[in-house]
Amino acid sequence: MRPSEGADGHRARALGTRAYLLMTTFRVWLAEIPVAALNAFVLMDHVYAPRVGQLHAHQIAMATRIVIALALAVVIVRVAHSHDAGHDPGSLLLAGLFWMGLWLAFEWAGSLLIRRPVEEILVGWHVERGYAWPYVLLTYLLAPLLADRALAWLGRRRG
Repeated sequence: MRPSEGADGHRARALGTRAYLLMTTFRVWLAEIPVAALNAFVLMDHVYAPRVGQLHAHQIAMATRIVIALALAVVIVRVAHSHDAGHDPGSLLLAGLFWMGLWLAFEWAGSLLIRRPVEEILVGWHVERGYAWPYVLLTYLLAPLLADRALAWLGRRRG
């Protein structure tokens, strides 16, 4: 069967390995949206904040989000590798940049759409005050590369 015929084993080559990796990253991001919403709007705001305060609730939620992002990066890498896509560090960093960019666009567009004040949006950016949003973004940027290296080290790269 020719690669352009779209058989599962050849889908990555037909699309291009980077395109397949980015498509996989986009699908994982879409699936992550409700998980992130549950983490922020239910757990952080209604479970953690009343018990430990807003700042500590933010820190718990961001730490949780980092763990989730790292786990999802393993999914991205395993799916990409099972289709012979995304082996090089440049492609993995591109996937991380894309993933981070999706979240930045989503957060800013969504916040501005609901007329949330910019000052309120920027609260999570203040690492000097204990907030951790930049660390979450850094995790999204580096997570595919880190997951690839961890899976290679563990000898479990292929899906």
